[in-house]
Amino acid sequence: MNVQKWLEKARLDITAGAVDGILNALILASGRLLNPGAGADFNLAWRVGVATAVTSLFVFFVAHYAELRAEIVRAEKELNLLAHGKLAETTLGRRAVLDASVGASVAAFCGLIGAMVPLLLCHLIPQPPWAGIALTLALLSALGIGLAKSAHGRVVYWCVALLIGGIAITWLGSKLDIAG
Repeated sequence: MNVQKWLEKARLDITAGAVDGILNALILASGRLLNPGAGADFNLAWRVGVATAVTSLFVFFVAHYAELRAEIVRAEKELNLLAHGKLAETTLGRRAVLDASVGASVAAFCGLIGAMVPLLLCHLIPQPPWAGIALTLALLSALGIGLAKSAHGRVVYWCVALLIGGIAITWLGSKLDIAG
């Protein structure tokens, strides 16, 4: 499988992982990032990244596996098999576990990177406090542009939608002040 086909197949995991990572960074750390003198460091970036990766790994494995098992059940019904669940005990079932594991791993890795990059940007550009947040929102908007192009959507809508979502999450995160 060439890289282009793999990227198309893994688009959901890559996109959701990266967006989830960025949004986790914003909601968990924006209160601290906007607090003069507090800022981000590698330790915060790592902790938020690992938390994002672990939850993404779990959520995406469960979601992928449930979807793949549902496809196997549909196939059993279409084949009019009398014994339900037998098809899942074959190589098809083991392949579902493998595919779910790979997809979840991709999402977790992208979540780790998606969470760490914004916080490391905030660490590298500590002043003014909002500069790192602005760069993170720009990164989220750039992701929206890439998604729009890959899905043949309207660039402005995708960019603005992700920007507005990022601003809302940042505002909520600043009010919650979780990592403060």
